[in-house]
Amino acid sequence: MMTSHTDDSTDVLAATALTVSPETAQRVLATRFGLAATLEPLSGERDCNFRAAAADGQRYLLKFTHPAERQAVSDFQVRALMHLAERDPTLPVPRVLRDRDGDPAPPLRLEDGRVSHVRLSTFLPGTPLADHVASPRFQSRLGGWLARIDVALADFDHPVRELSMPWDLQRADDLLPQTDSLDDASRQRIRDRLQRFAEQLRPRLAALPRQPIHNDLNGHNVLFTSTQGDANPLPEHPAGIIDFGDMLFAPRVVDLAVAAAYQMKDAADPLAGALALIAGYHAHSPLDDAEGALLRGLIETRLAMAITVSTHRAGRYPQNADYLLRNTAASRRALEHCLSLSAATFQRRLSEALDSPFNSSGTGE
Repeated sequence: MMTSHTDDSTDVLAATALTVSPETAQRVLATRFGLAATLEPLSGERDCNFRAAAADGQRYLLKFTHPAERQAVSDFQVRALMHLAERDPTLPVPRVLRDRDGDPAPPLRLEDGRVSHVRLSTFLPGTPLADHVASPRFQSRLGGWLARIDVALADFDHPVRELSMPWDLQRADDLLPQTDSLDDASRQRIRDRLQRFAEQLRPRLAALPRQPIHNDLNGHNVLFTSTQGDANPLPEHPAGIIDFGDMLFAPRVVDLAVAAAYQMKDAADPLAGALALIAGYHAHSPLDDAEGALLRGLIETRLAMAITVSTHRAGRYPQNADYLLRNTAASRRALEHCLSLSAATFQRRLSEALDSPFNSSGTGE
């Protein structure tokens, strides 16, 4: 049985972003990894990240994890990435590099006495999908990649299996108190969605097997390449999946629902993108009836969570509001669209998607 939320589990979400000076980052890179590189700070919600460009043209991601994150959680993420590299070496995900002592996440004591864990990984080239609407073929292939991640991680275990984690859809109704931060127009609808999750979906979800999942396949964590000029790149081909910082143990259908929720960006038909991604996943790793029956409710729940958490945190940390609210407007539109659909319409379109041509086109590979 899963443990309940504790104050410790929310420390990372409640803490302000970590800051590490470029000078410290340069020193750690040289002493721990024997690497000299030019560093460029990258934005992040919790951790402190730098893009490192070495003289030979190789690029890396240097990450300093937030001290509020438990060491076991950091170890879980690193070991999972290493497991992916063994199980499916052609997956376009970051590869973890060990330091001079063979440690994939060496500790660093900060000036204030707290401890961060340092990670160096390969930096995947590409443009974030975040502000773009992908084609159905793109979304189908992305769904196939997510299925490959879940298949590869299915036999991976770690002691954090029973720890509560931030952004856990399995405990979505724990966010009910945070809905006080929402405006009057949306507050009750989102409360109703979270309450329905607790009463109707959580017991069914708890009956499914759990495994490690990515848990955050939003557009900022999907990279693409394009033949268009840099001034107006179009998402023609998925290039990589990054940021495994919200990983946890959950039924794999949670991973799929989270990813589908973030593909609902087409104003004319928001559901189309979600269904294309689901079809690509199903082509590589077929869903059973129990998983399919949960998809709509889990997608709506994830959208309700995203709106609630981002709004609540933006109110508490206005200096980081732009970053925290970057997906909120799209999540609101997608949730309203979902809630407007009849059960029969959703089920018909889901069935059509699972039988779509993408399921036999190899786009999931």
